[in-house]
Amino acid sequence: MGRTTLGTRRKVKLSVWRISSIGMPAYGEQLVTIHRGFPARVIYGLETVYLCFSDDLYKACGAGTDMGIPANDPRQQRPGDRTAEVRVMGTPRSGTNLTKYLIQHYLKAPVVFDRGFWKHGVFPALMNGHDLQYGELPIVVVSKDPVTQLLSWFRYSRNHSIFQPEHRLGSFLRKPFEIRQDFTRPGRMEYRFRSPADYWNQFHFAMEALRRNGVPVHFVCYEQLVSNPALCLGSISGFLDPSLPFDTGAAVAIPERTLVASNDIDHAATSPVHQARFDPARADLAAALARVGWRNAGIILRDIDDDVLAATGRTGFRKTWREAASPMALLRSLIGFW
Repeated sequence: MGRTTLGTRRKVKLSVWRISSIGMPAYGEQLVTIHRGFPARVIYGLETVYLCFSDDLYKACGAGTDMGIPANDPRQQRPGDRTAEVRVMGTPRSGTNLTKYLIQHYLKAPVVFDRGFWKHGVFPALMNGHDLQYGELPIVVVSKDPVTQLLSWFRYSRNHSIFQPEHRLGSFLRKPFEIRQDFTRPGRMEYRFRSPADYWNQFHFAMEALRRNGVPVHFVCYEQLVSNPALCLGSISGFLDPSLPFDTGAAVAIPERTLVASNDIDHAATSPVHQARFDPARADLAAALARVGWRNAGIILRDIDDDVLAATGRTGFRKTWREAASPMALLRSLIGFW
């Protein structure tokens, strides 16, 4: 290849010998466009790295230059740049799309959903020898409380979605729970759990297990994200990069309409104008209890572990839901329509 210069851009052949601190082997060469003063993006499998070039190094790079730069060298990433991606995970209808929107819009950080594994799947045991792998991206886990979440799943199941359809809440809560991926074709991956509550429990237990093993995992409560988004963004910002704090007193606007479900593969065709208006009551525990009823709430929480509730930021939730239960929740249990 010749030494063609494209203004402040040049293409170089980049040899990357290590992709992360876990010591991935060399994977050959990539043709990368470098911009003066901006990081070059290199992707390998589940991982992304950003390399920055000094003026002297940039001038030395003609087109076709063979660069032997270790990609895990922290000196190659410009200090203060929030160029690194963040993975957002959560169960279906937990607020992953809202979290993605707020992180990208206000923190200016690119968000990954499904690269390497499904954002709604119980985290797999990715191994490199004895070393646990996680895609080398920080993970933000968003969750709804189990009562509000399972009510949302029940409503969603009636639309013949990624859940098996069910028309009675009592049956929905007690039956084995099946979930399938919503975008892989043909042959979607499917999972089965003892109950919907078992899925909620297993998903968040796995994420907490990652955190306990040193993986950068940060939990966000959906109800707090809706009621105080600036405070949540401040917490996420501190998790991603303490050197770039977010002003928790800043005005943060929740979109007026619900966001179109998205992944890393398909592009949503539905216009936001045609989406329903965003309803903050969907994050309200008391409103969910009025629909679910005292008895069904007890069934849900029977399969939820206290340590998992605490991991998601809900220590003392069993007391919280009893205090939030209204006479309507008790009446719902007596009527027995659900």
